[in-house]
Amino acid sequence: MAALKINPQQIEIVVLSHVHGDHTGGLFSLLELNNALTVYLPTSFPKDFKERVKTYGASVVEVQGPTEIIPGVWSTGEMGTGIKEQALVVQSPKGLLVVTGCAHPGVVNMVKRAKEIASDKIRLVVGAFHMARMSQKQIQEVIKSFQELWVKEVAPCHCSGDLTRQLFRDAYGDSFYPAGVGWSIEFSPSL
Repeated sequence: MAALKINPQQIEIVVLSHVHGDHTGGLFSLLELNNALTVYLPTSFPKDFKERVKTYGASVVEVQGPTEIIPGVWSTGEMGTGIKEQALVVQSPKGLLVVTGCAHPGVVNMVKRAKEIASDKIRLVVGAFHMARMSQKQIQEVIKSFQELWVKEVAPCHCSGDLTRQLFRDAYGDSFYPAGVGWSIEFSPSL
């Protein structure tokens, strides 16, 4: 956050996608700097995790179904049967931004849920697509689904896999973003 010049005291809301440590590990360090925030997490998170967040003085909102966080920003709600996860959906004048953590329930399923919640076109899907172990044929099927869902821009990262990134780059050209540590994009919600 220091390198990106983000003041932890200005953070009001944290949305955790799923319980894996690489997605939750920084939370308690943040809470030491700012405990006056609200943490949105899937209901399936362990009770002891939720209680630990509360011991810092932060509020916890357990998300089960689609939930409006602030006007123009929603959680998809808890999705999946194995590793339960939520994605973030942000409304903008140019369409929806869908932010995934790992997309364990399937990135296409998460994009479809986002469209159901906000009834708009998808401008950008950013985050992990959880496709690192997929074959080229399987990845091409996901790309085809994205195109059928009119996804305009993509920024796969984390556990998406190198082949996934390359095939999405080939399919999306200038509408592909090489997201990674320190990458950012301006995307204001419609208010």
